[in-house]
Amino acid sequence: MRWLVGWSSIAARFGTAGTAGSARSAGANGSAGSVGANGSAGSVGANGSVGANGSVGSAGSVGEDYEGRSVHPVGSQLLWGDPDPLWAVGDWRPDEIRIVTVDPFTRLAVLGCCGASDEELRVGLFAARGGALRHLTAWPGSYTAVAQIGRRITVVGDLAGARPVFYTPWAGGTAYATAALPLADLIEAQLDIGHLAALLACPETPEALRDSTPYDGVKRIPPGHALVLREGSREITGYEQVASLAVAGPQRDPDRAVEGVRDALVEAVRARLLAPRHAPETMPPDPGPVPGMGPAERRAARGGPVP
Repeated sequence: MRWLVGWSSIAARFGTAGTAGSARSAGANGSAGSVGANGSAGSVGANGSVGANGSVGSAGSVGEDYEGRSVHPVGSQLLWGDPDPLWAVGDWRPDEIRIVTVDPFTRLAVLGCCGASDEELRVGLFAARGGALRHLTAWPGSYTAVAQIGRRITVVGDLAGARPVFYTPWAGGTAYATAALPLADLIEAQLDIGHLAALLACPETPEALRDSTPYDGVKRIPPGHALVLREGSREITGYEQVASLAVAGPQRDPDRAVEGVRDALVEAVRARLLAPRHAPETMPPDPGPVPGMGPAERRAARGGPVP
């Protein structure tokens, strides 16, 4: 499992200040750096643990209810620290985390497979600083973008909902993640019976689920929208132009539309194929049956695990 975890609060100090792990962010020229992966998530200590699947442990003071406790995700890589920290949790590869930094409070993190160049990421960051979020979704690949502009944090979801973003009120602010389970662990959420009932009654109608999740109190950002946080306050805004139902839209050439879809698919596949390959070490192939030896004995003879 891999996800992003972050939060924003007007009075929060999470004890995350300092060097962001092995992250190499760019200088003033805005070139992108990369971040090393630091293992997968595990269980949490006794001081506020939230389950063995590795979401959030306990860490620094975060308001009245968390006075004297520190909060950090277990098995995580710190991308940037206070006052609005962001973490990458799980076994992210170094090439899947890219950070562009203009100054200490103007930066962009892109996690996943993204075919944009360093300069394109920098241009997208400047566009996001001016409020144009659509630029952050136009690059080929499959990724999640998080932009920090001062105390404004923008988490951009994709148009199809394939890389969802979730959020929940927490510690006088808002916590967000790219998976619902770590947020449910964080707030110790109960199951949302209404969501499960709608899922059973209308499995082919996603509109019936609205922005709910299987966990009470954890919400999902609709596709084509972004979560904008300002010192703990939150806003959900759409970045894609919505066609009017009262006025007919402009006529488009079908051939050009098909070419556009084809080019987008080709660029997305190219971005995936050009990414570094990571082939795991595998056991040598099984030579097949050996007289007098069963499969377990053959594995033992090669030094492999025996069931």
